[in-house]
Amino acid sequence: MYLCLQLPQNLFTPEVNSEQQDSIQAVLLRYSPQLARVRTDLWVLNISASIRLFGGLRRLYRHIRTDLQTFIAAPYLALAPTARAACLLALSTRKQRRCIRRLQACLNPLPIQVLAPPADQLQWLHSLGCHTLGQLHQLPRHGLAQRGLRPLLLQLDQAYGTQNWTLDWVHAAPQFMHRLELDTPSNNKDTVLRTLNRMLNKLEGWLNQYQLACGRLELVLHTERYKDHPTATHVALQMARSCWRSQDFLPVWQEQFQQLQLHAAVQSLVLQAHQLHPRQTHASSLFPDARHWQEQDQQLLERLQARLGAEQILTPSAQASHLPEQANQWLPLRNDQAICSSAPALQRPCWMLDPAQPLQHDHLSPSLDNQRLRLIQGPERVQTAWWSGAGHQQRDYFIALCPQGRLYWVYRDLNQEQAWYLHGIFG
Repeated sequence: MYLCLQLPQNLFTPEVNSEQQDSIQAVLLRYSPQLARVRTDLWVLNISASIRLFGGLRRLYRHIRTDLQTFIAAPYLALAPTARAACLLALSTRKQRRCIRRLQACLNPLPIQVLAPPADQLQWLHSLGCHTLGQLHQLPRHGLAQRGLRPLLLQLDQAYGTQNWTLDWVHAAPQFMHRLELDTPSNNKDTVLRTLNRMLNKLEGWLNQYQLACGRLELVLHTERYKDHPTATHVALQMARSCWRSQDFLPVWQEQFQQLQLHAAVQSLVLQAHQLHPRQTHASSLFPDARHWQEQDQQLLERLQARLGAEQILTPSAQASHLPEQANQWLPLRNDQAICSSAPALQRPCWMLDPAQPLQHDHLSPSLDNQRLRLIQGPERVQTAWWSGAGHQQRDYFIALCPQGRLYWVYRDLNQEQAWYLHGIFG
């Protein structure tokens, strides 16, 4: 099934730049990566593989028409089983331009002028009493081919589906960088966000065409010169996960703009996408699964990063050290951070004391707050080599129980004579 869009003539005036046509192209690419420009004002979209995804042909048609109304007040759309038939219906003046089943009955009444024949051939066909595609389809093909009407017959066969029509699909740029000028310079954040939303829609169409996902965006705001403030403001957006939908990027940008100070009016915006890689597709499920809740957690992390700063969201990172105080470091969260799955599962407390607190002890066991601790598990020997930065250390760790039932993580320093320390508390 093919959808054809005929662009209105007001988009080709000198006052209208190519940005609006690029935006329309981005909207169409959101629904199918197979988009072809047959003519300057005629675009064909293959939607056969997208019908089931969007819930049926009628719903998909309504979605495309609604999105196009942002740029075109009354989109001139045609729908047909073949690409050539969709183009001919779009060029016709009939009101009903959607042909879903009876292709021959839809094409037969169309005038021959939609095939754009030369004037002499058109006049000769009219002299024979041939005015419609149905009448042309009934004429002897051999005689028409001898009179130079072979290109006309090829278009006719492509429209009726007896011949294939090879289209050149539009290929977007391998890297995404989009610049958009504001109609009027403004320092209103809502105005800038609306302009940014248009750029995100184009980014979504570009990502859908290549089936890519994006993990990082960079935005440059070019402003008017004002006192000593710079004329270009760089804003980076690091996502906790790779996304490709505009509604995933926009809420994070809104949080980012709350902390942004616009000292001068913004004239233009430049959006660039980084960390591009093929997206991972998952089968849809009726009920929320683990992946659904994981995406919600990642969306929360993205908003926290945008509001508090990327350096304020920390995640544990395992280090190559046996000492508990050096085995983990808190580093800023990154979406490409590798997770160490080969580390052994050791029993460790949730609350680590830094530094470890010395304990009173006797020859049997340590004491905390004048209460004897009972060693219920251990020892676990932890030692480091003499060439390490911490020096040669030897410790025996135990899990101790106090009379009130709380569990503590204590160790005995073998380098010191009978020295006990409290290193952690279990939750």
